[in-house]
Amino acid sequence: MNKNKLKRQFGFSILEVIIAILIISIGMIGVLSLITQNIQAQDISKNDLITSQLAQEGMELVRNIRDTNWLTAGNDWKIGAGASTNSDIVQDGDYAIDYSGFIVDIDSIDNAGLNIDAAGFYTHGAGVAATPFSRLITVVDNGDYLEVECKVQWKERGRTHDYTVKTLLYNWY
Repeated sequence: MNKNKLKRQFGFSILEVIIAILIISIGMIGVLSLITQNIQAQDISKNDLITSQLAQEGMELVRNIRDTNWLTAGNDWKIGAGASTNSDIVQDGDYAIDYSGFIVDIDSIDNAGLNIDAAGFYTHGAGVAATPFSRLITVVDNGDYLEVECKVQWKERGRTHDYTVKTLLYNWY
C-alpha cells in the first residue's frame, strides 16, 4: 500500500517565490533610498561648511582692509590715504572681494559668482573651475562704525541656500 502512495514533494511554490522576491525588493528599495538620502545630506553638509568658511573669509577681508587703512592713514580708517583704489572698500555699497585683491562694486549676489583658480583658491576673477557659490559683502557706514554683512549663496538641485554673517567694525582710535 505504501508503494502506491504518491511521495509528498517538498519545495517552494510560485506564490512563495513571488512573495519572497517582493519582500527582498522592498528591503533593497529601502536601503537604496537611505543611501541616496545620505549622499545628498553629505553634499549639503559639505557645502554648508564651505559657505560658512567663505562668509568668514569675506569678513576677514573687510577687516584686513580696515586694519590696513588704519595703519597707513591713521585716523582715516574708512578711506585710506590714497594708497590704492582698493583702500576705499569700506564705504557704503555691495562688493565682491577675494584674497587676491579683486574688489568690484556690484549690484546683486547673482553677479558675485566664485570660481576656483589654478592654486585651488576661491576667487571672483577667472578661474579654472566654476563653483555653485556666490558671495556678496554689504558695507553700511554708520559714522563711528561700519555694519558689514557677508552673504554666501549656493544653488543645488533647484534650491537656493543662504548663509549670512554680520559684524560691526569700529575705529580703533
